[in-house]
Amino acid sequence: MTTQARPCRAPALPPADRRAALIEAAVPLVLQQGFDVTTKELAAAAGVAEGTIFRVFDSKDELVLAAASSVFARTDHLDELAAIGLDLPLAARLTQAVRIWQTVAARIVSVFVVFHSSGERARLGDPHSLLDPQIKARADQLVAGLLAPDAHRLRRPVSDVVRVMGSLVLASVHPIDPLGPDSPPADIVDLLLHGVLLTIPPREARASSPAHAAYPDR
Repeated sequence: MTTQARPCRAPALPPADRRAALIEAAVPLVLQQGFDVTTKELAAAAGVAEGTIFRVFDSKDELVLAAASSVFARTDHLDELAAIGLDLPLAARLTQAVRIWQTVAARIVSVFVVFHSSGERARLGDPHSLLDPQIKARADQLVAGLLAPDAHRLRRPVSDVVRVMGSLVLASVHPIDPLGPDSPPADIVDLLLHGVLLTIPPREARASSPAHAAYPDR
């Protein structure tokens, strides 16, 4: 006589740890389905019984909102940006940074898209209140640090370059009129550093431009 194997269940955890584990497991499902995800699916993803969810959350929707909000509080990309070596060439440094930044931006955009498409955008809250300004400031600071060794080569202040870079990254993952097919990080960096001209204008021509007068080569 054979016995049917029972599904593996997650080990017992303190309530705070269980809450964190449920949120982490729920994020991929929430990014795909929003409030349409079922309790059964959430429990299966976390490896727990459905009743376990309600020991730390009052409702399924509370877990869904907590999972969506957690996307904006993630800081793992900060460690990844900090690990990029300054000994790399500028383009290589920025390509790594763009790849990391795209992952972050894609997650955030996915949250808004799934909640908007289901008509639940208002329940998510104001985007400005969801984004932690300290996390954003730290990310901008790290990217600025990657540009710093080559600041003398830039025609615009480092802060301007960081802002433009962020806009290009967001455009590359936005579902409406994205920057281009798949928008490879190297292509974004090439556009950032070299613009859209086939050739760089002679120094004499650039010297007469208003942009050059405001931000001359250093």
